[in-house]
Amino acid sequence: VEYIALELTLGEVDRCRALYINYLKAMPHNCKAWLRYADLERSVGETERCRALYELAVSQQALDMPELLWKGYIDFEIEEGEGSNARKLYERLLERTGHVKVWISFAQFEGTGIGSGAEEARAIFDRAYNRLKDEGLKEE
Repeated sequence: VEYIALELTLGEVDRCRALYINYLKAMPHNCKAWLRYADLERSVGETERCRALYELAVSQQALDMPELLWKGYIDFEIEEGEGSNARKLYERLLERTGHVKVWISFAQFEGTGIGSGAEEARAIFDRAYNRLKDEGLKEE
């Protein structure tokens, strides 16, 4: 990782890409490596490449900290002003996990300027309440 930072300081973006590719071939479960690689692409203005990396990363079967990866991907879309993409990511994430923190984050997103507003945030909270009640989950 330090060597990659050195290569980036020297302006060797293609070399950094090759190093990250090899790193991720050896350790595809490493979420921090995926995040750093996506950050690299974003920092050089490669938005579509960054998005493609996030897609590839969240499709991995085994990840050490998937919540970091999903959060990074959603935050990326929000920072890019892509509210509809962030909304789709929240929905995909809720298909995988119905964790209460995801529901809260989704509703908070909808309540922001890039979201759909307070009414949609309330609707998300209602959906969360109903789903969690149906699953019989208590407070976490």
